[in-house]
Amino acid sequence: MRYKLIPHTSDLGVEIYGKTIEELFLNGLYCVTDNITDIEKVEEFLEKEIDIEGEDLEDLFMNFLRELIFIFSTQYFLAKNIKNLNIEKDYRRLKGILIGEIFNKEKHPIKIELKTPTYHLFSIKKEEDIYKATVIFDV
Repeated sequence: MRYKLIPHTSDLGVEIYGKTIEELFLNGLYCVTDNITDIEKVEEFLEKEIDIEGEDLEDLFMNFLRELIFIFSTQYFLAKNIKNLNIEKDYRRLKGILIGEIFNKEKHPIKIELKTPTYHLFSIKKEEDIYKATVIFDV
């Protein structure tokens, strides 16, 4: 399971999972795009480089989610995957190439307008062999 919805009164609550930190970030990307539109309708034929910084793992993850929403909001780019993902060991920087396509309203119906991830209830924990990020998005 990549992610699941969790109950929240007015915003979108999710738990995102990964066996590794890299998989956690990839599943964070999947969660964002899948809640914007049906990710299965997003094709992988355009690429966009990203370079994101953070103070630690939690900050880097939040900045990554924010960047995905920002790129969609400003450039209409829907990311479906990421290649050459490189997360520095101190979690201060992430580089990679997003793969996806430009939003097309005929092909990509909007599910929810995600605004930003919040720090309300936010956490990243390792439980047994799985990383779990709990995130509440403003909608």
